[in-house]
Amino acid sequence: MSLAFFRYFVSYVFQGPTRQKLIFLTIIGLLISSFSLMVLQGVMGGLQKGLVKRSKNVLGEGHFDTSKMNEEEIDFLIQDLTYKKIKFVRELELELMVQNGSFLAPVILHGMDFSGFTPDFLKGKDLTGIVLGGQLGRELSAYFQSSLTITSPAHTSVLFRELPRQGTAEVSGFFSSELPEIDTVHAWVDIKFVQNLIRKRKTNKLRIYSTRDEIDSVLASIAPNYDTFSSWEDENSTLVWALNLETRVMFFLFSMMSILIGICIVSGYLIFFNKIKIDLASFWILGLPKIKALRLIGIFGHLLSGFFAAIGVLLGLGFLLLLDSNQIVLMPEHFVERNIPVDINLQGIVLAFLVPYLVAFLFTKATFNIFKRDGISFISLIKKVG
Repeated sequence: MSLAFFRYFVSYVFQGPTRQKLIFLTIIGLLISSFSLMVLQGVMGGLQKGLVKRSKNVLGEGHFDTSKMNEEEIDFLIQDLTYKKIKFVRELELELMVQNGSFLAPVILHGMDFSGFTPDFLKGKDLTGIVLGGQLGRELSAYFQSSLTITSPAHTSVLFRELPRQGTAEVSGFFSSELPEIDTVHAWVDIKFVQNLIRKRKTNKLRIYSTRDEIDSVLASIAPNYDTFSSWEDENSTLVWALNLETRVMFFLFSMMSILIGICIVSGYLIFFNKIKIDLASFWILGLPKIKALRLIGIFGHLLSGFFAAIGVLLGLGFLLLLDSNQIVLMPEHFVERNIPVDINLQGIVLAFLVPYLVAFLFTKATFNIFKRDGISFISLIKKVG
């Protein structure tokens, strides 16, 4: 009986001259809502993940501040990281000034010890000179083998104490991460150049390039040095906050769209429930108890909402997989991500289903409660028809 009940009302909504167009439009809107939420989270997550990945490719997962350690502590940390097979580079990072002819710009110069591990973004480049960020090179009008003057305002000459120390380096390469905050101010050189510039044989950072999962397993075992570690998220807290805010705002706006669908659900189901009173009386005559008939029609409304919300999620998932597998070029040439990146995760799938469905569930339940409070009498309905 229950199966026949549901089959009848499915055909009532979608087939024949009595089909309910308003409910049909409402549940299609629910499908579009879940589809939009799925695609929004997948594309935005992919774009944000791509941005973070490009930044971490250059700056690593974080760094240990070795300026607060003595040589013994640094050696112990290096031995521990080496034993744990963590990828790291000894680094002397300074904020300096770089000049090419009449062009002058600030630079964050990374003096790296390339005798051990070399970061992936610098592999294949000529490291005998200085590697400039792409935008920084354009601002300096520099090209290969340009002779740059590096000035350190914080370090002065031994003989002429008022004069800042200077060094000369030839441009041996360029690197572009497509992130302005990196390409406009960063440059990389062998650590010996920076040490000779300041006349001090030291390092101030151990930059980590292993994955965060690998680092977390090591941090717990390095209790004395734990406080000296700064993750990428710590160094870029403003960016992380902005990305999270962007996600929440867009998610909120698309969730409000589901509430608009919910308002349509109220009017659609009120008309639907009003028209099926005679049909419910027919099932009652055939032996279906009134309480069960009302409960089944309530369940039917919730199942209808859940079914179309699930279809919307599946269509959104299929669309994202299509984008990801075919690498369709949609964006103009000046965009970094011409092939829209995609990030599919369980949390996004669950949210894309739950938000539209819960909104529809609440509005459907409220509408059904209004319908039940009308005090339906099947006997009175049958008499009217007779």
